[in-house]
Amino acid sequence: MSENQGNQNPQSKEEGGHRFNAQNIPAAEGVKRERADFTSGGAPPKSDKRSPSPDGAPRPAAVKNTVVQQVLLPVDAVFERTRLLLLLVIGVPLCIWASFPAWERIAYAWLNTLDYGHGLFIIPLTAYFLYVRRASYPGTRCNPDWLGLFPIVVYAVMRYVAGIQYLDAIEQWSIFFWILGAVWFFYGTKVFLWALPSLSFLIFMFQLPYSFDVLMRNHLQAFAAQFAAVLLQLVGEPAIPIKNTIRLSTMELGVESACSGLRFLISIMAIAFAAVLLMRRPWWQNVVIIVFAVPLALFVNASRIALTGILLMHFNALVDLMTKEGQNPSVVADEFSGLVLVFIALFLFGFFIWYLGKVFRRVTL
Repeated sequence: MSENQGNQNPQSKEEGGHRFNAQNIPAAEGVKRERADFTSGGAPPKSDKRSPSPDGAPRPAAVKNTVVQQVLLPVDAVFERTRLLLLLVIGVPLCIWASFPAWERIAYAWLNTLDYGHGLFIIPLTAYFLYVRRASYPGTRCNPDWLGLFPIVVYAVMRYVAGIQYLDAIEQWSIFFWILGAVWFFYGTKVFLWALPSLSFLIFMFQLPYSFDVLMRNHLQAFAAQFAAVLLQLVGEPAIPIKNTIRLSTMELGVESACSGLRFLISIMAIAFAAVLLMRRPWWQNVVIIVFAVPLALFVNASRIALTGILLMHFNALVDLMTKEGQNPSVVADEFSGLVLVFIALFLFGFFIWYLGKVFRRVTL
């Protein structure tokens, strides 16, 4: 090799008198490529040699940041809109018709049961979560994925068992598997995995099985009485828990089944799940946030019971002022305490997320 060829700029290369430009190369469909220009007459590349350190040792090479881009399939907007419209016009009415008794019981629980009143907002919120994550949509798959038939088979088995054993809750939960199967079958595995976190939010719209619901309420009711008595003792109030009753100095405060805290637990768990879907946090922080919702719900419910007892013992005038004719003062004090503790719970949950982000910061090197 001659000396002139050895000193030739490696970035300058011409073929047939034309400059070689990477922008003229057609990129593969759906794959993003960085543009790189190779022009003649450019400045020679900088040498990788670095000046030695004061002690004579060579300096370490600089670390370059590398960005890994996810390869996404192309999106056929017309086909996507047509398929979504067909699913909304045909698939949704078919699902409601096939499981109409279950949907009827679900709607009744939403409208008449306080513990499941939040179910009215679950489906719109799920659609919103999918819309927020639309930038990472994996792409259009036109052919059906036969693996999606597996959740549909699970749906059919659950419907059959629920019909024989008269298990209303199992029939309701089978709808969840029908939705998973429909998305998996029509959209493919990649889209199914992309949508699975958002679709999992739908579990909060279903009722718990009756036996499990009663078991949870009994345990939460006893725990709430014990915990509330401890909180009252911490503020100087004499409180003795006896099963589901707290004996105070001038009265007895009963912890009813409605005060078990199941409503707080489900609501705060749903808020935690929604926060995880909306935030971009590491997976372990998402797990910590969801787990934190459980002790927070237990603490808030016990604090509500303790605050109710304090209001009834020391703030009778305030309770009488809020009580209308025909109302029970205990119920009014309990509702007021619940309203106050809702805002406290939201504040504590938001503070925990903020503090978690401050302690464990994401550092880019």
